[in-house]
Amino acid sequence: MKVSTKLFNQQQLKQFTKLNEEIQRTQNKISTGKNILNSSDNPVGAVELSGLNVVRDQILQFERNIESASERLKLLDKNLESISSVMIRAQELIVQASNDVLGSSDRESIALEIDEMKKEILNMANTQDSNGSFLFSGYKTKTLPFSKDLSGLINYNGDRGVSSLSISESQLMETTLDGGGVFENVKDDSGNSFSIFQMLEDISYSIRTASSGVNGVKSIGQAEITITNDNPGTWSFDIIGSTGSQNISLDIVGDNPTEVVDKINLYISTTGITASLKSDGKTILLTDSKNGPLEIKNLSVFGLDKAQKVPSSFIEVNTKDAIGNFLGKNQTLYDDNQRPAKQLDKVVAAQTHIANNRGTVGAKVNSLQRHSDYLVERKNAVEKDVSDLSDADLSELVTNLQSMITSMQASQQAFVKVSQLNLFDYIR
Repeated sequence: MKVSTKLFNQQQLKQFTKLNEEIQRTQNKISTGKNILNSSDNPVGAVELSGLNVVRDQILQFERNIESASERLKLLDKNLESISSVMIRAQELIVQASNDVLGSSDRESIALEIDEMKKEILNMANTQDSNGSFLFSGYKTKTLPFSKDLSGLINYNGDRGVSSLSISESQLMETTLDGGGVFENVKDDSGNSFSIFQMLEDISYSIRTASSGVNGVKSIGQAEITITNDNPGTWSFDIIGSTGSQNISLDIVGDNPTEVVDKINLYISTTGITASLKSDGKTILLTDSKNGPLEIKNLSVFGLDKAQKVPSSFIEVNTKDAIGNFLGKNQTLYDDNQRPAKQLDKVVAAQTHIANNRGTVGAKVNSLQRHSDYLVERKNAVEKDVSDLSDADLSELVTNLQSMITSMQASQQAFVKVSQLNLFDYIR
């Protein structure tokens, strides 16, 4: 007869099961290298580890955002650099086209190159990044920023927004530029805004008309002028005679030159030039009191703030000597905005404008690099804390496992011996 109890057996089996589970957990920790497999292993540590993992995932996302932002900003900078190169070439062509030696065919060749530059910049303005998003359309990243209508006018289809990406818990980095600000809001010396596309068109028009128009006409003692006016309003021009110069400014309603004659004659004592109307009722004869020199220049026509493909308002001048002999063919005095050299100031303003935008983009790229270095340091610190909490001490776990296995074996041997005892063993 064996001496044992059901309760004794159940207790021993429960102890063996518990010890087996502990051995299994220790083996799992050794195989995974992790110290916390379940929150019950270390409730406080598990909560802290969960928070650290969230922070680490955020940092990794910020790093991905910085990489994406850097790629977009570098692409922006490359485009702006190309636009700047186009502006430099445009400046060279304007200087070349301003040479009076060039003929109309030479200027046409230059104008054709300017036309190609306009197409080139339009292509740059519609650049997309690797994700297919447009760089210059503001918030409308899937909308083509610039398009040409049937009349050839280039229109902006985006908005004035700027896309951004989070690079930290509290900082956003702008990764685009709005095309309206970059291409259509260039400021000249007077603070007036103009479009780069319109500027290139003005350059093209002014170069093509340069051979037929001048900014100033010089004569010896007399000159005949006629006015073509499709822009009624305030006109102004400088008139220079042997005794001085005067800016003439007046409202011209039509082609009737009477008011022009009267205005010039108000300043006879200043300029020494007398104006009279010829018998045809359209031609004004200018005569210098001392037989010259005589000059007219710097025409400004109401409503003309850009170059025209076909100039609509101008002054034609026939130069004469002191006895009334014509000195050469008619010369046409166009509005000052029709001159190629006038566009030079706008090109310089555009270059400065693009350079400022490049400076802004470059500053953002540098800022991203510094922030990327900071995130690396943050990530390393967080990963160290995660490692301290979650990484297992393998030597300690192996020692504990060996101890538990030894204890298990001893307990099993003791249980076998006890379970084999009978009544005679107790009464001996």
